[in-house]
Amino acid sequence: MPFRHLKAFSYLNQLWQDAPLTIKGIILNTLPLTVLLASLALIFESEQQAALLERRVQNALQIQQDIQTLQTQLLEASTGVRDYLLTDNSQFLSGYESAKQAMPQLLSSLELRLDDQAQQKLLLVIHPLVQKNLSDLAALASNTEKEANEELIHKFSSQGAALNQLRTHLDQMSLRESRIVEQDKKEVIYERKRNLRINLMAVIAGVFGSLLGVWVFTQTIVARVRTIRDSAIHLVKSEPLALPSISQDELGELTMELEHASQLLKKSAQEAHQAKVEAEEASAAKSNFLSRTSHELRTPLNAILGFAQILENDLPDGRQKDSATLIHNAGQHLLKLINEVLDISRIESGDIGMSMEVIALNPLLEEAYHYLKPLEKVRDMSIETRFEPGLKVRADRQRLLQVILNLLANALKYGPENTQVTVTAYREHDQVRVEVQDQGKGIPPEHRSRLFTPFDRLGAERTVTEGTGLGLVLSKQLMDAMDGQIGVAEDKSMFWFSLPACEEELQKNMSTEPTNELDVQVSATVSSGKRHILYVEDNQSNQALMQAIMTKHRHIKLHIAASLQESMVWLRDMTPDLLLLDLNLPDGSGESLIQHIQSSRDNLRDIPVVILSADALPETMQRLNTLGITHYFTKPLNVATFNQLLLKLLPEPKQ
Repeated sequence: MPFRHLKAFSYLNQLWQDAPLTIKGIILNTLPLTVLLASLALIFESEQQAALLERRVQNALQIQQDIQTLQTQLLEASTGVRDYLLTDNSQFLSGYESAKQAMPQLLSSLELRLDDQAQQKLLLVIHPLVQKNLSDLAALASNTEKEANEELIHKFSSQGAALNQLRTHLDQMSLRESRIVEQDKKEVIYERKRNLRINLMAVIAGVFGSLLGVWVFTQTIVARVRTIRDSAIHLVKSEPLALPSISQDELGELTMELEHASQLLKKSAQEAHQAKVEAEEASAAKSNFLSRTSHELRTPLNAILGFAQILENDLPDGRQKDSATLIHNAGQHLLKLINEVLDISRIESGDIGMSMEVIALNPLLEEAYHYLKPLEKVRDMSIETRFEPGLKVRADRQRLLQVILNLLANALKYGPENTQVTVTAYREHDQVRVEVQDQGKGIPPEHRSRLFTPFDRLGAERTVTEGTGLGLVLSKQLMDAMDGQIGVAEDKSMFWFSLPACEEELQKNMSTEPTNELDVQVSATVSSGKRHILYVEDNQSNQALMQAIMTKHRHIKLHIAASLQESMVWLRDMTPDLLLLDLNLPDGSGESLIQHIQSSRDNLRDIPVVILSADALPETMQRLNTLGITHYFTKPLNVATFNQLLLKLLPEPKQ
């Protein structure tokens, strides 16, 4: 039996779970309403019963009053007739006459009101006695004899006996009616108490029904909704779900959809994580590839540009020198492309470092103007500047100069010949805006989305102007890294960029970026003998370039080592005046040779070390500078700058 009850309860519970929310809402709203209506019905029934009892009490009281009135009328009629007989005064008959008229109505009223069978039987006995009593009184009242005779005395005696009998019966009726009244009053009091209990029970039942409805609603609907809400929060956080039991109602359907969404989101998260890992691996592979490619391209470019510079300096004016110049310019263009590709790779991988400082913008714009001023003559163009005074921004000075040079160089290269380029700088609210405008037609709307796409040069097929298609891309990424913006005007040929205005005081320029002038402290003394340079380099082209450079310095003797092990042999047998060192060597890194020199005998520690490497990463340059090197040259080598340093470190002997 308990198992059956449990099975039935389980069936009802599942039936309730599967019911639609509309049916559940109707049932939950109907439950307390049903309890309330039932309570009201009980209260109404109790009130009707109480009202019936009150009417019974009132009817019994009226019966009592009618009985008393009947007794009074009989007594008055009898008394009036007796007084008339004694005094022969007809005025005393008025009581008789009024009683004679009122008694039939009283008897009829009693007959209608009486509902007790015993009382009705008594009334049946009383009714003929009243008629006999009235007839006797009528006979006495119509008597004309002045003196009493036996007939009168008999009638008087008969009337008195009937009156006494009536009074006895009426007293019985009155006594019984009093009992009925008392009983009805008790029933009324009981019914009132019962009504009060019913009201109290109705209130309790209503409250209980409401609480039961709320409990059922909370346990079967609200709890599930809260669980689904918590599951949605877990779903947002990609945490495991704690879903309620599956049912066939709307909440069950929502639960199934949420579970489905959880599975899809989990699968999507896994795919996104896998895609992120693959993207990071691809980005790292790309950065590594670009870095290695840049290094490998810089190495042959070192020889190309180096020999091109030597040829430019050595050849007389003519076709051969022009050819050498073309080789040099083409190599510089290729070097610029390599640098821009490497910069974009660093920005995308987050490896590029920004030295943010407060910069006076006007001197930086003037510097860019002076750098590119020689280009004005090439295409017969002029540069007009309009700078608002006192502009200051927070940015990386070298990178910001790179952006300005890119925009200004583009205007000079692609703007119409024999026109003017205008550079404007002003403050707009909390931003400093720089605009570079030429007299061209502007960029068509359908092509603006391609402006910042790598290697995409608009109109490249219709121009012979050199370009990589990376300048604007690099400029945009640099501006994003400096919390700035860059864009192009819609109605004219104008590029602009903006940076947040800065009110801070200018900081001292502590930049360690290389400049055109060499600030090397030379402590070597001038001697009349040969100066010895040990050049550690495994690439034969670079070795040949260095030998060609050294032919111009007759007081210097060049020694070449192709590996770390070979350089160790040279350093064991000699102490060179200068060490030229490549970092990427067949048997290790050049840094290990620097560390070996610093830890060896005193005469090796004083050797100036100049790095000649294709590794142009700032962190590598900074790390080598902390080791105490004299200078760091990146390949391709600037021959003129290198000769300038060489003469400072190893000056020619006095004749």
